[in-house]
Amino acid sequence: MSPADTTRPQRLGVGLDTGGTFTDIVLWELAARRVLRKAKTPTTHGNYAVCIAAAFQALALRDPERAALRRVALATTLATNTVAENRVHPTALVVEPGDIAVPPTLHPHLVLLRSQVGFDAVEVVAVSERELLEKVGPLAAKVEGFAVSGYASTRNPAHELAIAEILGRAYGKPVVLGSQLTHRLNFMERARAAALNAGLLPVIVEWLGAVKGILAQQGIACPLYIVKGDGALMDEAEALRQPVQTLFSGPAASLHGGGVLCPGHDVTVIDVGGTTTDIGRIRGGRGQLRRGGLLINNRALAVDGLDMATFGLGGDSRLRLLGEGRYHFENKRALPFCRTGEAYAGFALDALAAELAGQWHFGDLELLDLVALDPQHVGLDPQREPDPGLRHILAAVQPGPRRVRALAAEFPGEPIAPLVEELLRRRLLVRIALTPTDVFCAAGLVPAFPQATARQAVALYARMLDVAPEALLATLRDTVCRQATATLANFLLAFDPPLDDRDPRMQRIVELLVAPESADTAALRLLPGPPLVLVGAGAPMLFADVDAALRAQVLVPEHGDVANAVGAIATPFVLRFEVTVEPLRYGGQVEVFDHEHKTTCPSLEAGMTLARARVREVLQARAEALGLRAPVLEESEELIEEYADFSRRTRKELVIARVKGVLTGTPE
Repeated sequence: MSPADTTRPQRLGVGLDTGGTFTDIVLWELAARRVLRKAKTPTTHGNYAVCIAAAFQALALRDPERAALRRVALATTLATNTVAENRVHPTALVVEPGDIAVPPTLHPHLVLLRSQVGFDAVEVVAVSERELLEKVGPLAAKVEGFAVSGYASTRNPAHELAIAEILGRAYGKPVVLGSQLTHRLNFMERARAAALNAGLLPVIVEWLGAVKGILAQQGIACPLYIVKGDGALMDEAEALRQPVQTLFSGPAASLHGGGVLCPGHDVTVIDVGGTTTDIGRIRGGRGQLRRGGLLINNRALAVDGLDMATFGLGGDSRLRLLGEGRYHFENKRALPFCRTGEAYAGFALDALAAELAGQWHFGDLELLDLVALDPQHVGLDPQREPDPGLRHILAAVQPGPRRVRALAAEFPGEPIAPLVEELLRRRLLVRIALTPTDVFCAAGLVPAFPQATARQAVALYARMLDVAPEALLATLRDTVCRQATATLANFLLAFDPPLDDRDPRMQRIVELLVAPESADTAALRLLPGPPLVLVGAGAPMLFADVDAALRAQVLVPEHGDVANAVGAIATPFVLRFEVTVEPLRYGGQVEVFDHEHKTTCPSLEAGMTLARARVREVLQARAEALGLRAPVLEESEELIEEYADFSRRTRKELVIARVKGVLTGTPE
């Protein structure tokens, strides 16, 4: 804070994001919507509480600032990483599929019940406590909770509630209901969401407990909020009920942060992280929801998320040789050589060069691949690893980074690659390899890290490839430029699915985009429309060499390196509620359904009037309960014919109208 800011601010907030590489934190003045102070600390995998505590220490809040805090808002990759690293806690999924054929691969611990609610929300087969306990009993000791999802449960949740009561009474473990998680009609997507939500409960409960402990140590007593994957805030209670909503929380916060840092514009935000680049659009100050919900492992999930595209290029992407002088930075995380000094005391590239002095094999870049204990993993004890092969590798690299090929020599007759990949997946090991960060550091464009180390790493790779270091450096900068250009082209040209940047069609597009204009050569120019906003510490670096005409459309906002934390604290609550109007079989009557109560009305007009009133009543009550300031309510209506999710035995109109409300507001 500058000397002019010594008076006590009236209302402050703290925004914090735990990303895959760094944890970012900002002190934010709520009324002026500006950053007062910011800090970055390395993210500690294995115990996120450590990096969150370090972030608050780096922010160094003063007593008057603590007193002025009105809220703390978090964005996190915890749930996303838990899914990606296959660390979701075991749960049993109990379903009433009705007439739907459920594949046995839907869930590892799957229970199918004969009880059923029909398409018209009328009970067909009653719940049998005996059947339920007989089928769940063999699984109960293997799981930490239950998810229950029934066909048509969004229209009649009575069976789910009955099953939950029986399971809770019998086993005393958490139970998640699909009908309480989402009102979407797709039974399979709802079941997946419920199962994943149950598996994430212990993770989020532990994380929020740790965060609250840190806030208490800091003397912070203001409310705690979390960014959802749909780009809105939720309170602590909702996060504990629906941890699945935190999936893609980090990218959602970055997208909103980019919009906040460039106010008054509809923008396209490009967020560059360690191994990925996320791109999305802000229209009217808000991110756009993805039609159909989130995708997890290429499967739809009945959870709202923002419409963002993710591409496999980031500052820590690993270099691969494609052959014939062609290179590619792949979507695999590596620690840049220029950052090894801060992580491993005493490590020097001179020793690596000496080790390889007598065994150069031109073009074999994997000879230079190193692995080491991940410096961001807290509390790692190799002796606690139960698998002997994994334990051996962890012990071998405990003194410092080792070449993977050298480790392989210690495992004669046994393939080491699967073991190393497993440890990398679990973030117990980190790979050290040449990355875009090294390339631009060697070129003098990343002053935060030692240029000499980066240039030495480039020279080692150049020697392996039998090319001059400066020539390799120029080629690698061109490679980054082309991959970054392909990323933009994929998004702006709306390829669905995206073209791989190695696809000949995309390579031709990129060739025309990067070609200099001349009378003899055709060239393409992308016209992005809304300005492109670069956020994330690596964004200006990765897009430094893209076409000048495109760069003219680029905005690099101050504090873009912490846009995720800015987005967290500046994100509003966005409350959504929907009421459906459904036909009855006689007399022109309709039924108004708000997912809790059904009310019969004599006509469609009367039903619509009741639906509008119910939307306003529910959203205004929720806004008051959350203490939202100056909430803004937007309403929309649609008359439809929908035959979604119908029974094989009957086909009738399910919904004839929807009334939707979206209320936006920020906490006091």
